[in-house]
Amino acid sequence: MTDGELLVTYAPDTAAQQVRDVGDGLIEVPAGMSWYGLERYLNRRGRAVPVLPNYLHMSVGGTLSVGGAGINSVRHGMQVDHVESIQLVDGTGASRWCSRTEHPDLFRFALGGLGMVGLIERAVLRTVPYVRYTHVHRAHHATLAELVEHTEQIAQRDDVDIHCAFLRRGTLGSTTGWVGGDLKRCGAENCSVVRDLPLIGHPDTAEMSAHPSGQVRLWTDYVVPAGRLAEMVAAVDALRHRPPIDRVRTELYILIVRRPADATSFAFTPAGTTPVSIGLGVYTWIDRDPATAAAVRHEFRGLMDRCCELGGRPYLYGVHDLDDALAERLYGTDLDRLAQLRDSHRLQHVNAHLPLVRTALHA
Repeated sequence: MTDGELLVTYAPDTAAQQVRDVGDGLIEVPAGMSWYGLERYLNRRGRAVPVLPNYLHMSVGGTLSVGGAGINSVRHGMQVDHVESIQLVDGTGASRWCSRTEHPDLFRFALGGLGMVGLIERAVLRTVPYVRYTHVHRAHHATLAELVEHTEQIAQRDDVDIHCAFLRRGTLGSTTGWVGGDLKRCGAENCSVVRDLPLIGHPDTAEMSAHPSGQVRLWTDYVVPAGRLAEMVAAVDALRHRPPIDRVRTELYILIVRRPADATSFAFTPAGTTPVSIGLGVYTWIDRDPATAAAVRHEFRGLMDRCCELGGRPYLYGVHDLDDALAERLYGTDLDRLAQLRDSHRLQHVNAHLPLVRTALHA
């Protein structure tokens, strides 16, 4: 299509024909398949994906390349925690299977690695038994402090199956749930038993909500260790009352990430090795104006600095203006190894524009 660029296309409608059950709850999936298509495919066979993103028409390979999180992360961690192996294409077009024991460095750098060590072609994923019903408890909170306290309390528990919290259009709320169909567990007025919760609101084909004319959405996500959410929220709340963000629509979204005890320490995922982390997403809708966008990105950089001070990391999907110094502080010797992997697998022309790639070359 253009000189020096690689165009990758998929045919999602034919993806289900390429899915292969490899036994023991493992499923081999083409990277171009959507999570919606995969979940529907699995549900018909009595299985389910442990962690699903909020928008299901993203591709499997795309979200595995950034980490992947959702309301189930309070129980099951990140999506990459449930990957058994991946088929990775390098800069020469050659492909190889990578796992925790076979080409482990490529596996550790590819998952959550923004495509910096190759293109994920296929993935073998762990699945869980399909449970149709979920008890969903919804709560409203009077203040941000109350919402933060509630979230930290949930983070200390190990019996919750779904959780998220939010500030949306002036409303502070949270959703907590448990899988299963026992109606006796749902006696409160704010509780309902929901069928196929992940699929609610998702059409059979992809539909992205349109932005208001003349506006663009800028968002960023930060992940901090449990116990530090109040300090991160305080920084965001102060930002919401400073120009230019005080004049734009801003929403917050919070997820708890409880990683498995044997989770791999991926090079660039946000949760790191902390057993329980809390992600805070900041979503803004701004006028399509370069000066406003630059000002918002500048404020986001201040939030990223605060996140790192609290022992956290940015989620690399969204705005993450990393300079060399901050990248080296966050990822250390993994940047040296990234440069070695890109060189040995002839990836110099793949995603060379990414800030982490440039930092790795400088290092």
